[in-house]
Amino acid sequence: MDLIHKLTIAGLIILTTVTAAMLIQHQMPSGRLAGDSAEQKNTLRKSYKLIIENNAATYSEVITLSRQKKIPRAMEKLQEITAAHPGNPMSSVYLAQLQYQQGNIAAAIHSYRLAVDSEPDYIDKKTPLFLGNEIMELITEARGKLKREKKLKPNDTTISLALEDVYYLQRRIAGGCE
Repeated sequence: MDLIHKLTIAGLIILTTVTAAMLIQHQMPSGRLAGDSAEQKNTLRKSYKLIIENNAATYSEVITLSRQKKIPRAMEKLQEITAAHPGNPMSSVYLAQLQYQQGNIAAAIHSYRLAVDSEPDYIDKKTPLFLGNEIMELITEARGKLKREKKLKPNDTTISLALEDVYYLQRRIAGGCE
C-alpha cells in the first residue's frame, strides 16, 4: 500500500469514529436537560395562565358590552384600556372583533395583523393563546368580499391593503415565513 491509501484509510477510520461518537451522544438521555425541560414547560404553562387571567380581568367589561351588542360603548371602554395598557396585543384582538361586528372587515383584518405581529402565539397551535381558527374564519369571509370589491374598485388602495393583510395572515397561520 502506498501513502495515499494509508492516509485515506486513516481518514475514513477517524471520520467513522467521530460519526459514531456523535450518534451515541445524541441518543443518550440527559437527566438534567429533561428536568429543565419539564420545569420550563411548567413555568411556561403558568405564564400563559397568568396572561389569560389578566386579559380576562382587564377586558371583562369590553367582552360584556360586546355580547350585549353595545359596540360603541365597548369601543370606548377598549380605548380606555388601550391607553392604560398600551403594550397589550389583546387590545388589537378585541378591536378586530368589534370592528368585525360593525361590519368593517378590512379594519378587522388589519387589527388581527397587528395582534399577530405583536404576539406570534396567537397563531401557534401549541399555545393556549391560539386564535388561528377565529382569524381563518374571518379571512375566508373577507377574501371573497374583498376580491369582489377589488373588481368593482380596482384603484382603491384600502382594498388592496386589506387583501395584502389577508394573504399575510394566511401565510402566517399556515406556517409560512415572513
